[in-house]
Amino acid sequence: MIEHSKLDARYWRLTFNAAIASYMDAALIVSVGISLSSWQTHFNLDAWWTGALSTFLTISIGIGSFFGGRLSDIFGRIRVFNLDILFVAIGSILIALAPNTKTLILGLVIAGLASGADLPTSLAVISERIPPDHQGRVISSTQIFWTAGIIISQGIGFLVSGIGELGITILFLVVTVIALLTWLVRVFSRSFKTMEIDLAKEAKTKNDVQRNATSHAYPLSQLLTKTKYLLPLISLTLFYLFWNLPANTYGSFLNYYLVKAGGRSQAFSTVIAFTANIVSALVLYFIYMKFADGPRRYTMMHIGMILTIAALAISALGSSSWLIFTICYFVYACGNVLHGEPLYKIWSQELFPVNARATATGFSYAVVRTITAIFALATPAIMEASKSALLWTLVVCMCLSYITAIALLHFIRSHGLDSPSVQ
Repeated sequence: MIEHSKLDARYWRLTFNAAIASYMDAALIVSVGISLSSWQTHFNLDAWWTGALSTFLTISIGIGSFFGGRLSDIFGRIRVFNLDILFVAIGSILIALAPNTKTLILGLVIAGLASGADLPTSLAVISERIPPDHQGRVISSTQIFWTAGIIISQGIGFLVSGIGELGITILFLVVTVIALLTWLVRVFSRSFKTMEIDLAKEAKTKNDVQRNATSHAYPLSQLLTKTKYLLPLISLTLFYLFWNLPANTYGSFLNYYLVKAGGRSQAFSTVIAFTANIVSALVLYFIYMKFADGPRRYTMMHIGMILTIAALAISALGSSSWLIFTICYFVYACGNVLHGEPLYKIWSQELFPVNARATATGFSYAVVRTITAIFALATPAIMEASKSALLWTLVVCMCLSYITAIALLHFIRSHGLDSPSVQ
């Protein structure tokens, strides 16, 4: 295990606030997933319109990521960072109080755009200030907030599962309150703003080429033409895409699958997902974060990939059994935190200059979330036609993610692009 020097508490305070972006991303996706069957009944929607609601959110997150990441590199990461979270709150309250599908869609779009813009910006804010030998541990810790967004949303969903539409309102009001409180801290806390400035100044004084990048955004033309940046950007995007298609499908449609295809109750499906994600959060904290700044992060990647592929394949073989599906979901959830998004976040910050990280990550998020949104649109219809076809599709996606990860790892090692502690 890698021995870490004690990290200044200010870094963790900054990370806590910035990582709310990851919490919001997961909370919105999962809350929509929990709400789909209720909205389908309440608004009298068919399978395609049900899928469209998830698509509106996901594609908005993708668009927000692309423009938000680039704008934060151009106009300042802190400025965009502070504005994004306010619009998450506005969008969430529209969803919570939506009297019709038009208002619901408007809320999903606003919340998705703002949440998407906050994702690459928040990671860049953190990595810009964190010492290099702590990057893996701190960046991967944001995934705990992403998992917390799942767990808390599922927990609330379980508690309010018996009170119908009022429960859905409460679910999104909680998201609104957390977003609003985060915005108040970011904008009105003098001590927090002073801390941000101090950490930025300290980072610039260190003898690190990456940190001494100019304050101007890295030229987009160079980011898209230089081989040392373009190839990692393409590979990283493909790795995340093929990982995210299964992850988003489970996050958005797990409840829908167990209720509509498995014949289980809303309460049962919610508590299963809730429990599995608590276990996966413990795996992330006690295992992944301990090794994230060392070469064992790649041992965990291989283990995690094999577990998730096996879990998906067994689910596909036993697609008619909700019990097999449920057991495999536990294995999938635990294996999934040993690679995928935690590793993607680390790589996205290590492979690009400071003043290009938000742009690169935003581009990657945008491509991935847009394609995922299109897939989500068809997911309920595919599920109704053939559960096994859907699951085998996810198996293929995870295999492609694994292949891409291995190729990217080879590129990183051959070019010496890993952080010093991993090399």
